Amino acid sequence: MSSVNGTKKIGIMGPFGFGNLGDAAIQEAMLQHVREYIPNAQIYGFSLNPEDTKERHGLPSYPIGRMAKDGWRVSGDETNTTFVERLMVQFRTHNNPIIRKLGRVIFALPAELIGLSRASRFLKGFDMFIVSGGGQLDDYWGGPFHHPYTLLVWSLMARRHKVPFYIVSVGAGPLNARLSRLFDKWALSLATYRSYRDADSKRFVKNVLGFDRNDPVYPDLAHSLKVNTETAKQESDKPIVGLGPMTYFDPRIWPESDSAIYNNYLNKMADFTTWLIDEGYKIVFFTGEAVHDRWTVDDLRQLLDERGVAANEGQIIDEPIETVEQLIAQLVKTDLVIASRFHGVLLSLRLHKPVVALSYHKKINELMNDTGQGEYCLSIADFEVAPLKERFTHLAANLAEASAQIGQREDTYQAALDEQYAHIFANM
Repeated sequence: MSSVNGTKKIGIMGPFGFGNLGDAAIQEAMLQHVREYIPNAQIYGFSLNPEDTKERHGLPSYPIGRMAKDGWRVSGDETNTTFVERLMVQFRTHNNPIIRKLGRVIFALPAELIGLSRASRFLKGFDMFIVSGGGQLDDYWGGPFHHPYTLLVWSLMARRHKVPFYIVSVGAGPLNARLSRLFDKWALSLATYRSYRDADSKRFVKNVLGFDRNDPVYPDLAHSLKVNTETAKQESDKPIVGLGPMTYFDPRIWPESDSAIYNNYLNKMADFTTWLIDEGYKIVFFTGEAVHDRWTVDDLRQLLDERGVAANEGQIIDEPIETVEQLIAQLVKTDLVIASRFHGVLLSLRLHKPVVALSYHKKINELMNDTGQGEYCLSIADFEVAPLKERFTHLAANLAEASAQIGQREDTYQAALDEQYAHIFANM
């Protein structure tokens, strides 16, 4: 591989940058291990929001593409923008919505071609380009010209410049559009290395994409996150409960928005939270997404206030969470967790915290089953409060046993991921 003065140039790409702390945990885990295996590496982030990536992870960063915050345009770098890009910004920021829409139509193709050309030049000379975990093989958020197209164009640019292209511990599905499936199949075929975060994702790639290779399955990268568990816990006669609601079908953000479904979920969470308060449990609210899940916590607390539910002083901990470190610090305070978001479940398990999962996706079901916790996994779509109380009560009575079982499985996950890191960085 090429290098300059022995320094390796590595790109890490993912759809991160807008506050999803699960994605941030994945990237942080990858960064920790790149720095461990290749101490002299120059690492660059490729994300939806380069400004956030630079601030959050301390990386020089580049936009992932047309789906990024400012498209291909590098925000703040006016010296490197073309006349077309500057003109496009004027249209996009115009007060008249018709002119803004017209600008998007007129400049979409020229801006894309300019961005691709610049990105290709930038990628030249890299020693490795890593698609780092997450649900990369899906079109749920934006259709074929978001995730699938983005993965394809970077795989093509890497192939053109002979940059090894690694797709590491990714999830797959849904891919509803035929074009999405074509884009992802092509991108996978161009990769130097591929691995999937669970057996279901590998089956999906084989059965839906028709892409069948002898690729390995390794756990989600967040299982390898090195964490600080020194946060002081409060004293409590009962287990301290972590409560992590999410924006399920919230019309403000969810792709398939439905206010009735969201409000039904919120009301059931309020019923359960009221029961926890009445039973004297201390509650730690946490958010797996820094911005949008905060809306849900606020909605839930407002609903409790409207119902006249009053907690005792110190019974509720609800602190701002904007970083992975802050999320971990809140989870450490708990004894067991009720979580809906995938990495809210996963990071709790990473800390050996027993979880009752309210699952919105089969990836959560698979994780809970694989850790031996399948009996504590309920469907978010149709769970009822009484069975949730029953599962919670059963888990609270068996915390030590559940935690030990989870810890053994987490040790296995971490050993497997150590094996993968050693393999992909072996020739660096």
